[in-house]
Amino acid sequence: MTKKPTYEELEQRIKELKNETFERRRAEEALRESEEKFKLISEQSLMAIVIIQDDRIKYANQAYFAMTGYTWEETRHWTVGDTAQLIYPDDRHFVMEQGRKKAAGIRDGVVTHYPYRGVTKSGEVRWVDQHSKTITYRGKPADLMTFIDIHEQKRTEQRLLKSERGFRDLFDSITDLIYTQDLDGRFITANHAMSALFGYEKDAFIGRPASDFMKPEMRPFFESGYLEHIKTKGSHEGITAYFAKNGDEIYIDYRSSLIDSDDGTSYITGTGRDVTEQVLSQREIKRLRNQVHQSQKMEAIGLMAGGVAHDLNNILSGIVSYPELLLMDLPENSPLRKPIKTILESGMRAADVVADLLTVARGVAMGNEVSNLNSQIEGYLNSAEHQQLGATHPSVTFKTEIDPDLLNISCSPIHIKKTLMNLVANASEAIEGNGIVAISTTNQYLDEPLKGYGDVRIGEYALLTVSDNGSGIAPGDPERIFEPFYTKKVMGRSGTGLGLAVVWNTVQDHKGYINVKSSEKGTVFELYFPVTRQAVAAEKEAVPLKDYLGHGEKILVVDDEERQREIACGMLTRLGYKAEAVSSGEEAIAYLKEHAADLIVLDMVMPKGINGRETYEEIIKICPGQKAITASGFSETEEVKMAQRSGAGKYIKKPYILEKIGLAVKEELEFA
Repeated sequence: MTKKPTYEELEQRIKELKNETFERRRAEEALRESEEKFKLISEQSLMAIVIIQDDRIKYANQAYFAMTGYTWEETRHWTVGDTAQLIYPDDRHFVMEQGRKKAAGIRDGVVTHYPYRGVTKSGEVRWVDQHSKTITYRGKPADLMTFIDIHEQKRTEQRLLKSERGFRDLFDSITDLIYTQDLDGRFITANHAMSALFGYEKDAFIGRPASDFMKPEMRPFFESGYLEHIKTKGSHEGITAYFAKNGDEIYIDYRSSLIDSDDGTSYITGTGRDVTEQVLSQREIKRLRNQVHQSQKMEAIGLMAGGVAHDLNNILSGIVSYPELLLMDLPENSPLRKPIKTILESGMRAADVVADLLTVARGVAMGNEVSNLNSQIEGYLNSAEHQQLGATHPSVTFKTEIDPDLLNISCSPIHIKKTLMNLVANASEAIEGNGIVAISTTNQYLDEPLKGYGDVRIGEYALLTVSDNGSGIAPGDPERIFEPFYTKKVMGRSGTGLGLAVVWNTVQDHKGYINVKSSEKGTVFELYFPVTRQAVAAEKEAVPLKDYLGHGEKILVVDDEERQREIACGMLTRLGYKAEAVSSGEEAIAYLKEHAADLIVLDMVMPKGINGRETYEEIIKICPGQKAITASGFSETEEVKMAQRSGAGKYIKKPYILEKIGLAVKEELEFA
């Protein structure tokens, strides 16, 4: 049976209930007051505030409705799932994932926040930053969420990011070099243009001084000139030589300035431009100007030499041609044979000098044939000219180093022999006392220009080298050694001054190259001749006189020089032809209108009237197919080639030699 409470106990319980009621009312009053303060503050807040409890929105302030475009009436019954429509579709998975993570383990009072794109009632997409915190609301757990509109901030960030990307794209797309350096010249930044030009990754520059990439001779300037000038003057500009990763030489035109930043530090910023091509072009222009000047000088001297050669050949005709005719009529025991032979040999040597002049004049008619430099060297070393040179320089030793597998070349053997003779003679004379002149050959492949040449025809070459251990070429002379008549020898005692000019022009006419190296230890001449895969033809034997005798055919000689007409007619008559002569092209045309000729010997240079080519073109109008050979004391010019294209036959160079004119006439007459 339950014991009834006493009066005192009831009175105590009533008192406790009153106290509990009072405390509850105080708590409710405090809660109401707190909620009113919260509402007052939240309604005035610019942040959107939402309280979610039991999966529903329990409270939202005006800022929230203003941000979303919805009203309380529209959202009061929303669940958490309904709020997904306020999230941009591409961001919903991310936001929901953040909510699940929070529900799974975020403690009370811990704030989480993340930005995402929200969608308003009108469909506008705006960036918001959501902060979430678990609180107790009306005695139960709830989520307090605040939203800050960060749309303009995000737009600014995106503009800045886009601007930064644009700047970086611009920084790396500009073809000029852009860089920053610290005050010790170490790179802080470098753009893509630097990477592309030097061949390094951009990171390879960072932290390294610019002097690491300079030519060694420029590095002292970097410290004493570049950096000091920037620190004292605030800027520096100029052109400096660098090396790329692959070893190529680079020239950069740069402008650097000192920058003082707001934080009190200083650095160097600068731009540069690749001017390698311009620098090298200026060098090339200077070289080409010198080359043009040299060519003009050589051309002027060549024209003079060619004119002299033409006149000398006409003069020499009498000295060379008449002795041949006289010897044919003299008995073997005649005491006149020896002096006449001496006259003939002297004339031939004079003709060799004239041949040198024609070589200097360039464009000389060269009878190219396939030959081998080794055989040319062997022939020269066994020649009387070399034996005489050895006797003149008994203290000089001649050595050879011949490549047995040397490839053939297409050449004029006479000019190659003259070239070899001149080089060996010069090398011998460069030696005082005992010394060595070495001659060597080898096959060589050229794929880059030699010194003094802008380019090179890539391919195989036969290399002829003549070297000596003399005192070398004097300073200043290398630029002039190939000029005609430039010589350090005593005129009248040693040479004509044409030796190296002949060498130069011979190599040029053979489409080859010359490389000269000289020091106090000696001189080396390297001559490159293009090779051919054709075989050397069998050596020609001397043609017997009977093989080019005529049988009474009528020959018309056309020449403006009386002596040349006499010589040509005399030789042709001696060879068994009927020869007549006229003194001009006009006379030849008039003659052939009335008379026939089996062949014409036509002088190409007749200054007083029409020349040989014009004469032949008029002749074939009245005598189609008229046979002719052309002759001149000069070189095989374009006029000769034009006449040959019109139907003229072989070209022969004066002075007339019996075998030469005899074979040319015979060959043309027999040509069908």
